[in-house]
Amino acid sequence: MVKTKLFLSAMLGIFFCTTVFIGLAFAADFVPAAEIEPPPGVSLYVLPVDQVAEKPLRIATIMVQNNPFGMAVMKGTLFAKEILKDRNCRVDWISVPDFDPKKFEDAMQNVITAQYDAVTLFGLSEALQPVVDKAMDAGVLVYTFNTEPGMNSKRVAYWGQDGYAGGQKCGQLLMDAMGGEGKYAIITGSFNVLGHELRRKGARDVIDKNPKMILVGEFENQDKAEEAYNITQNLITSHPDLKGIYVTAGGPFGAAKAIKDAGLTGKVKLVCHDWMEETVAYIRSGEITACLDQDPFNQGYAPVVSAFNQLVAGIVPKEINWFEGDVATPENVDEKIPE
Repeated sequence: MVKTKLFLSAMLGIFFCTTVFIGLAFAADFVPAAEIEPPPGVSLYVLPVDQVAEKPLRIATIMVQNNPFGMAVMKGTLFAKEILKDRNCRVDWISVPDFDPKKFEDAMQNVITAQYDAVTLFGLSEALQPVVDKAMDAGVLVYTFNTEPGMNSKRVAYWGQDGYAGGQKCGQLLMDAMGGEGKYAIITGSFNVLGHELRRKGARDVIDKNPKMILVGEFENQDKAEEAYNITQNLITSHPDLKGIYVTAGGPFGAAKAIKDAGLTGKVKLVCHDWMEETVAYIRSGEITACLDQDPFNQGYAPVVSAFNQLVAGIVPKEINWFEGDVATPENVDEKIPE
């Protein structure tokens, strides 16, 4: 009997020591926040806490991936995935093919059914507010980026630009580049995306005050460069005296290529968003007059890491996290975006 007790005590001791050793080894296996090296040219908006989740965590990101902006957001999410995997947290990227609200709603419902701990969401529009609120009520924390799912949803926090203010800024940039007069057009991603609409309305509210600025039309390109190219070609043909275009969302390099192909570099002014590789090339060559960045990497990265920090350490992020963005032009691009 004594031998049995001694044996059990020894086994329990070995088990306890082994468990502690494994736990310590696991805890020490992640890269401490202070040692995380961001990709070149990136400043991380938030760092993860140096803790390992007590239970496995799952965070999903839901985003359109039909253009380079979506790919840039995904790079941020995948960077978060890499630094959180050794903190006992899995991050899943869920791609939605287009801006159809029903497809976003279905993706959100799948996240709820699968009982994820949190989801970061391209907010799309007010159409998603009911399912966002449903997720929060079900215990799935929701963090939005780029676009809000309505202004009164229960989501925890938002990351991105002030869409209306960004549109105002771009509207002023376009008007200044055009000398305050002439024909212009707006190409927007989708009239169904709240963020795109805020930018469009912001630009219109600035430009419409000037009666010498003449709007010839507003068009959707669904964030596709090839569609922006076709729209711009048609605009140039229909309005040979066109002086400017504002692209509110994805695919501006399609419009830039059409301007270049028509031999109108510098004559048709183009203002847009996002310092994507394809866009920057046209800033350098002069087809893009001004480009306002909105930090897509951190839009993909920061909400995921903030969700982790709240889940494991109770750190609640600021409700609104603005990315102000900077403007690149042909004159300053080498300084703003070194090759």
